[in-house]
Amino acid sequence: MTTKIRKTYTEEFKSAAVKLVTEGKQSAPETSRSLGIGGSTLYKWIDQLKPMGEKDSKSIKADDEPIRLRSEVVELKKKLALAEAHREILKKAAAYFAAQTP
Repeated sequence: MTTKIRKTYTEEFKSAAVKLVTEGKQSAPETSRSLGIGGSTLYKWIDQLKPMGEKDSKSIKADDEPIRLRSEVVELKKKLALAEAHREILKKAAAYFAAQTP
């Protein structure tokens, strides 16, 4: 029989994880994946650390979609710019080698 070791996290770690989500820097699913914690754990921390009168975690989940989409658009724009740069390099290389051919 194997025993599952329960991870414990510092308050600073929890606070930083919650801050990433609440300030819109990352979506909750992205944050939980990048930090290696469960999504339900992160939402529990959000509930525990939010000031009184703020939205509940269900509202944060619903508001997560536009934030996730915006971050995805930014990431895709970066990938597109990189692909365009690679294409330009390949065009120049093709022109160079075409000029070298007798």
